[in-house]
Amino acid sequence: MGSRLGYSIVAVAGLALAVWGAGATVRGDDMMPSIEPGDRVWAWPTDAVLPGDVVVIRDPLDPDVRILRRIVAVEGQSIAMDDHLIRVGNRRLRTAAMGDSGDYVVTRETLWAKKPAVGHSWLTRFPRDSPSQWSAEPVEVPTGHVYLLADDRDRAMDSRWWGPVPVSAIEGTVRARWGRSHQWRESWEWMVGTPAIRE
Repeated sequence: MGSRLGYSIVAVAGLALAVWGAGATVRGDDMMPSIEPGDRVWAWPTDAVLPGDVVVIRDPLDPDVRILRRIVAVEGQSIAMDDHLIRVGNRRLRTAAMGDSGDYVVTRETLWAKKPAVGHSWLTRFPRDSPSQWSAEPVEVPTGHVYLLADDRDRAMDSRWWGPVPVSAIEGTVRARWGRSHQWRESWEWMVGTPAIRE
C-alpha cells in the first residue's frame, strides 16, 4: 500500500513538472493587462484559429524573437479602427470601461457571437492621456491571413504596422494562462476564441 502511494505521488509530481515545463514564461508587456510579464502560458500548433485567440508568431521586425498577439479578424472579414473603437465587418467590438491602473485606462473588449453563445472577452489598456488617436480605413483580411492586435494598444506594434499576417506564420495558439490574479482577472484562464460571424 505504502509503495503504491509513493509511486502515485511520484507519478503525479512528474506529470505536474512535465505540464509546467511545456509552458513558457511571458517576458514582455505587449499583452497587458490580459497577459502580464511573469505569466505562464501553454500554446500548441493548430490551423483552426479563431477571433479572440492569442497566437505565437515571430516578430516581423526581429525574427529571432517570438511574440504574442491577439486575432481580431480572420480571412473574409474587414476591420476598421477609430480611436479606441474597432469595427469587424458591420459590428463594433463591445467595450466596457473597467477602471484605472496607474497611468492607464483598462477596458474589456468582447466579440459578438451567434446566440446563445457568449463571445470571448479580454482586457486592453490605453494611456489615460494618450497623445495619439488611431484611425484606419477598413482593411479586408485576405484568404489565409489574420489581423493581429496587441492588448496594450498604444505601446506595441501589430497589424496596424505590418498588415494582415499569414496563418502559416502562426507557431502556436495559447490555450491556457496562469499568473497572479487581480481585480479584473482570475489567476487561471482557459483561452479559446469565438467563431467568426459572417455578414
